[in-house]
Amino acid sequence: MPALSLLFLTLFPTMAWAAEPPSMTSALLRTAWALLVVVGLILALYGLSKKRLFLGKIGGNAAITIIELRPLQPKSALALVRVRGREYLLGVSAGSIQLLADLSEEPDQQQPDFPTLLAEQQ
Repeated sequence: MPALSLLFLTLFPTMAWAAEPPSMTSALLRTAWALLVVVGLILALYGLSKKRLFLGKIGGNAAITIIELRPLQPKSALALVRVRGREYLLGVSAGSIQLLADLSEEPDQQQPDFPTLLAEQQ
């Protein structure tokens, strides 16, 4: 039996190759497809992380809403939070959360800009 297969391969050498080597176009298309899949996965993970980090902005009728979050250092940030219509400025660090200011004491009055304040003081 092995002699028969050896004879067959010597008589028909083109049949001995199981697969042809891939062409340049085929290799390029496979590489482009793999790149698209990887970029798609990265974008999907980025979108999921944005949803998870900013859940307060998603809920329209939520009692607690994170309005803005500003990082100060790697493990500390300032957070502007609205709780039942009142706004609070919080200091958030790795081990604690502290109330820095209650910004909703005068909810109807807007803070004047700097030139207006300067004109009032003179």
